[in-house]
Amino acid sequence: MEIESFKISGHSTKRNWAVYLIVAKPISKKGKSMLYVGKVGDNRDGCNPVISRVGNHFSFTKAHSQIRTALKTKRTEDYNYEYFYCHFGEYENQLELRIESRKKTDELERELNRIVQKRMDNNSFELMNPFSGKTIAKAKKEERAKLITKSEIEMLEKLCAKAL
Repeated sequence: MEIESFKISGHSTKRNWAVYLIVAKPISKKGKSMLYVGKVGDNRDGCNPVISRVGNHFSFTKAHSQIRTALKTKRTEDYNYEYFYCHFGEYENQLELRIESRKKTDELERELNRIVQKRMDNNSFELMNPFSGKTIAKAKKEERAKLITKSEIEMLEKLCAKAL
């Protein structure tokens, strides 16, 4: 038996729209590190903090456990994890505002996924959930691209650079 601990920053408990990048490094140092791009605030009524989403990634409930499901070994304990995230605004209770923020967060997640795919070293990393863009019509892509600003894209670039 061992006594373990981990720290949780107060910042990670905010109820804000966010995107994140998880880096799962194999403890054995053999094999590639696994990457996962995600977001919070995408459900219809509510937005959990990043720390809440982190816990769900390791849930035994399949609907929430994307990391546990995506790992080839299914043994989450064979990896150490680091989360990199950035908030993009407070969650709104007003439905009209929330719908727009959810669209924006969806596009921020897609953009982060594209950035990760461009920047990652395929010899060292594997992206568990690559976004292909095939399901979005060209007109919709152009409309969605208007949802995020140049400074937000720069923030995503910084997030990716810090993680990789």
